[in-house]
Amino acid sequence: MKRFLVFFLVLVLGAGFAAAQDVGLTVGLEFGLGNVGKAYGGDVAPYLMPMLIYENAFIDGALDLYGELDYTLGFSKELNAKGEEVLPQSLYIDLSVGYNLSLGDASTLSFILENQFDTIELSPSDLVTGIFTPAIRFNQGFDDFGDIYVQVGFPITYFPNVKDADTSTGLDSTIGWSSSFGLGLEAIVYTLIAPSEAAGYVGFETTVSYENDAVYCELNAYFPSDIKAEGITITPEFDYSFGSLTAYLFIEFAGIGSDGGEVVITPAIGIKYSF
Repeated sequence: MKRFLVFFLVLVLGAGFAAAQDVGLTVGLEFGLGNVGKAYGGDVAPYLMPMLIYENAFIDGALDLYGELDYTLGFSKELNAKGEEVLPQSLYIDLSVGYNLSLGDASTLSFILENQFDTIELSPSDLVTGIFTPAIRFNQGFDDFGDIYVQVGFPITYFPNVKDADTSTGLDSTIGWSSSFGLGLEAIVYTLIAPSEAAGYVGFETTVSYENDAVYCELNAYFPSDIKAEGITITPEFDYSFGSLTAYLFIEFAGIGSDGGEVVITPAIGIKYSF
């Protein structure tokens, strides 16, 4: 609970700094119910997640910076290594820098370096999972059609606090279209390059979105290579903006089509405020 209070203090101070300096800061708070349907006999796992996001562009849009910090506090107790009941707590950190090279009036080549601490389990364990991803992105704009973009990334997954832990290298291939009338389509193919014994196709993700003024809708679906073992995950989302304030709702349906036959349902609501 102390970590939660400290993090919330960081949000408040960050919000005050953003209001004074106009630095492109967003603060948010999300509440969700993990496994609301109690699939496989599990319990409902409510959680609260405050978030702090920084996003800005410099040098006339040539340099992009992005940073995100999420702190998740669960309210369903779990056992730690000592057999004690503790509330699960974790952090998510995402840092990204991109340089955009103009190739003409409507073409841009971007070089991106991103590092995510995808999992920092504060309790009940101390596992840390990092993903470092260099990527190249090309965007081509068309006057009436919108933008078409392709991106190739090489995610490297590592475990900084596990001695002699193996790393893995992947290849993510993305193609997308952002229309001039609000429709967006994106497809990503995930493959694993190393270790060689596990190399091959990992999964496919597709996202359909639509944005019109204050309304944003999205449908995301992930299809793993082994659907029977993992199942398909489908997540519809709806956002509505009131000026700088955005309210959102999503529901994740995980495990669709798996051998287990049950679907893990996680609904969540949240708000974000941008300064």
